[in-house]
Amino acid sequence: MQKNPDKNFVTVEVDPATDEYYVTIPEWIINDLGWYEGTEVKWVIDGDELLLKEVQDEWSNGHYVSHLFKR
Repeated sequence: MQKNPDKNFVTVEVDPATDEYYVTIPEWIINDLGWYEGTEVKWVIDGDELLLKEVQDEWSNGHYVSHLFKR
């Protein structure tokens, strides 16, 4: 799938079986971010913007912690 910055729009849809809302992330974005099925992301609401950030897990001083991966 090729990048097309002029078409970086998606429509909010509703799953008819669950009535849950969803959007589809284009494959090229997933590939550029190095994400894959099972990648854990966090929703961040910043004013009127919604950001998705990958959660990275690591060991720190003997404690298992999660933090956001920043690009």
